[in-house]
Amino acid sequence: MSYRELRNFCEIMRGLGYSRLISMENFRKPNFELIADILYWLATRFDPQADIPEDIQEERQRVEFIKQIAMLFATKTRIKLNTRKLYQADGYAVQEILKVASVLYKAYNSSPAEDEEVQAFTLPSKLSNVKLHKQVANDITDTAQKLFDLLNKEETLRSHRDKALGFLDSISRNLESNNEQAHIEKCVRQLIEQQDSGIVDMQNYVNNLQKEQKTLEEKIKKVTFELDKSSKQLQILQRMKPAYMEEYTRLEVELEKLYQIYIEKFRNLDYLEHQLDVYNQIELKNFKHSQEKRKKIREKLIEEEKKRMKGDEEFAEGSLDNKGDKNSSREVSPNPQSKQINQMKFKGTIQHTVKEEENSHEGEEDDEDVDLEDSNEQMQEDEGSDDEDF
Repeated sequence: MSYRELRNFCEIMRGLGYSRLISMENFRKPNFELIADILYWLATRFDPQADIPEDIQEERQRVEFIKQIAMLFATKTRIKLNTRKLYQADGYAVQEILKVASVLYKAYNSSPAEDEEVQAFTLPSKLSNVKLHKQVANDITDTAQKLFDLLNKEETLRSHRDKALGFLDSISRNLESNNEQAHIEKCVRQLIEQQDSGIVDMQNYVNNLQKEQKTLEEKIKKVTFELDKSSKQLQILQRMKPAYMEEYTRLEVELEKLYQIYIEKFRNLDYLEHQLDVYNQIELKNFKHSQEKRKKIREKLIEEEKKRMKGDEEFAEGSLDNKGDKNSSREVSPNPQSKQINQMKFKGTIQHTVKEEENSHEGEEDDEDVDLEDSNEQMQEDEGSDDEDF
């Protein structure tokens, strides 16, 4: 939207006699109320009897207002407006309104209208007059509906009216006869009797109401008396202190203390169970680790025993060779019995170490070192005994 278009629009609306002052700053931001007022004013200029809703508080009502305005201008001026731009209520809406305002401004300047016509043309511009005209139109429609209903009853009322007129004519013609007067007196008596019977019924109804009122008042008094009595009893009970109240408060305090102790012990128990589980897991890991370590030590001992046995055999063979060289008369073969004895001792030592390790699953690493030293000492003693045998 250019500055020139905004200025032209303000001048056109001022020339058309728009009541409100329009500034170019009013359309920098969306202003739907001003746009709606301008559209309504232009619509009333084209068609003063146009039925356009004035309530634009909700979104649905604003959309309906824009649709009806666009439809009105499309039918009256053949100008198609962009409803989306109109709903934006900013400079783009002014572009669309300028189409209609320019047409109206040209028509206003081209026709040499008199002052009276111009004044009559500007009368519908007031919204208050439009509301008054709408109210009058609603009153006219209501009156017309009532008149239509009464005209439908005219056929039945006409016969009654004719009878009444005939009766009055007969009275005016026959003033000397008493038939009409007797009929009138009879009707009056019937009306009086009906009124009397209605009065009697009304008196009976009033008497019944008075009786009901008395019974209700008695019930209210009784209930109020019971209420006062019960309220007094309640006050007395509230003031009284039961005999067991002191014991109850004391036990309540003790119960609270015991509950606190129970909570503390329960927490401690839960914590200790957790610590026990953690300790068992650690012990299980240590046990597995110790088993693996014992297994490695056992394999190591077996390998060392094998190596020692092999060295003893080689040493025994070398000593026999030396003795044979000194005697140089005969060859001496190794003693198979001593070899068998050494193998038996080797098996015994291995079995002994295996049994000791199986019996000491829960021992510590220091015990394992002691067992290793004992096994080494025993092996050294076995080696010494083997040397003596040789």
